[in-house]
Amino acid sequence: MANFRIGGLASGLDTESLINDLMRVQRVPIDKLSQKKQTLEWQRDSYRDINLKLASFRDMTLNMRLQSSFLSKITTSSNSNKVTATADSTAGNGSYTLSAVSRLATSATNASAGRITSTGEKLDTTKSLYSQKDIFENSSFDWKSTEQSINEEITVKKAGTEFSLQKLGKHTIEQMDSVTVGTDNYQVVTSLDDLDASQKQVFVDEKTGKMTFSQQIPADSKIEVEYSMVQKDAISVGSATKEVQLSQIGITEFEDSITFTWDKKDAAGNIIKDTNGDPIKETKTFTAGTDVNNLAEDQFYLDKETGKITFGSDLQAGAKAEVSYDHQYFEFSMSTFNETGEVSQTFTFDARDSLTTVIDKVNKSSLGVNMFYDQHSDKVTIARTSTGDFNQSGDGKEISFNGSPFLNNVLKLDSNNEKGGENAKFTLNGLETERTSNTFTVNGVSFTLKDTFDAVNGDSPVTISINNDTDQAVEKIKEFVEKYNELIDNIQGQLSEEKYRDYAPLTSEQREAMSEKDIELWEEKAKSGLLRSDQQLSSLLSNMRMNFYTPLEGATSEYNQLSAIGITTTKNYLEGGKLEINEDKLKEALENDAEGVFNLFAADGDTLGEQGISRRLRDTVTQSIDAITLKAGNGMKTNSQFTIGKNLDDINNRITELESKLADKEQRYWSQFAAMETQMQKMNEQMNYMLTQFGYSSQ
Repeated sequence: MANFRIGGLASGLDTESLINDLMRVQRVPIDKLSQKKQTLEWQRDSYRDINLKLASFRDMTLNMRLQSSFLSKITTSSNSNKVTATADSTAGNGSYTLSAVSRLATSATNASAGRITSTGEKLDTTKSLYSQKDIFENSSFDWKSTEQSINEEITVKKAGTEFSLQKLGKHTIEQMDSVTVGTDNYQVVTSLDDLDASQKQVFVDEKTGKMTFSQQIPADSKIEVEYSMVQKDAISVGSATKEVQLSQIGITEFEDSITFTWDKKDAAGNIIKDTNGDPIKETKTFTAGTDVNNLAEDQFYLDKETGKITFGSDLQAGAKAEVSYDHQYFEFSMSTFNETGEVSQTFTFDARDSLTTVIDKVNKSSLGVNMFYDQHSDKVTIARTSTGDFNQSGDGKEISFNGSPFLNNVLKLDSNNEKGGENAKFTLNGLETERTSNTFTVNGVSFTLKDTFDAVNGDSPVTISINNDTDQAVEKIKEFVEKYNELIDNIQGQLSEEKYRDYAPLTSEQREAMSEKDIELWEEKAKSGLLRSDQQLSSLLSNMRMNFYTPLEGATSEYNQLSAIGITTTKNYLEGGKLEINEDKLKEALENDAEGVFNLFAADGDTLGEQGISRRLRDTVTQSIDAITLKAGNGMKTNSQFTIGKNLDDINNRITELESKLADKEQRYWSQFAAMETQMQKMNEQMNYMLTQFGYSSQ
């Protein structure tokens, strides 16, 4: 209600209309500034739109500097059922003849020698192997206990001071017996701070198995570690219960007692605290019993097979205890071969692990094999993921089971049963040779062998022909030229666009008085010619034309300028230098010297003349984008970071100042009219009084 005003009560004048008319004249400078602001915003948006088009064109110049855009190859096979091929841009034109493929490369495979379970038994691959150990026909897992000493060897691939034990898993080290590197024994210290760089020492984190040495261990060294480990479980009771489950099964050694601790509570269930505010603890110790069905209140019974502990009385909710114990596990190692030599890995599995877990770990290892169990045949199959014969020494087997009882006895895998693992054998251009894979590359040509044949036995040889893929190169160049022409057309159009000086941006009052269609038509003319004769854009077009037409200096090919490959400017000079293509001449140039055409676009050099067209254009366009950004900014810049933005901020400040002054002036007009109304009211009162004295009445 602060701006609610009523005028003319005494004078009868339409005060508000009078003041609005007076203010309309006063607002003319603000309207002009607002129109100038709108013009600058349109101009800014036009520049930014051009920058987006320039950025898109610049991206395309990168494609024109790729060999694949000009030197792509097309291959044909005289018998694609036998051999196919592809060629990269480095491949030379010509042909290859395969007169024979006597053998395709195969992967090494192996399978169980017979059924692995007893007759009539069914293996559940998701259940623990320990719980199903008696199902196997041969149950010689070679189970070990974690209480036994473990020997682990680590091959140092890269010199360093930090290495990790792999067999520890989620166990805790119980005792470190020895750490040796070659013939040197390293003293095991109890803290990282105890390491002395002048001594041969090592700190081993008992939980993670991370070893930190006091001195750098050279590459190719052998670290031998002997230690024992133990399983530590933290038992936490959520609600009153008599049973808890250990994390492992197949327990071999366990403590004689378990002590639980919990917070003491009052009858209302609130924790009782001491004078320091710390919870008061209560404890209860359970000792080992021998009969699960006859336990005293303070006894427990451990089922070593299942890892379940039963107590003689309920455990308190919130009770906690930590127990240490040993359990059974088994391990095995496997070896395979690849291009770099032998790859070996040792796997360790707890009694709770399933056959699915075993298979998953093996398949995810660095051995490069695929293992699976077939329930129908009751056999395990293992195959190399790569084809070929990589083991050139020894027994020549690609997959070795290293005498593992679990693999050899339980899964019945025998290296002597291996099949496959052979190289592809073929004759290429008269040379008999081999490859580990059916797909191989020679001089940039990738061959894929699909079937065997032999020209000596009457089969037709297979010829692979490689030629330039000129059609693809022509399409790339056409696409580039079309993009350039679109860019030229857009910029040239804006440079020559007519400017209608009588059509300024509409004020708010003018827009209210017009229809939407009229507003649209008006603004179409108001926006016209915003970039007319712009010096930056004119310079850009001039530089781009020079980039195209300047011959390539130092070129060894006859195709050292656009006209030589059939690209020229259109005859209509009003189009601003748009290009047109003689496709026949362009295709001829690509067939004759694709490398020369590629260099015309992509050559690098220190000077403009030594640079290819794409390189020149990219530099020119980048400079223009940067210059336009300084003038019109982009979505990431604030107004204070570019010229038009600074002008807009200046106009906004001036409009704010004028608005403030107009508000003061409008208030002054209202005050003046109010004062006039007050005086007229007084005069009216005096007139009425005088008329009354003379006997006249206003009634």
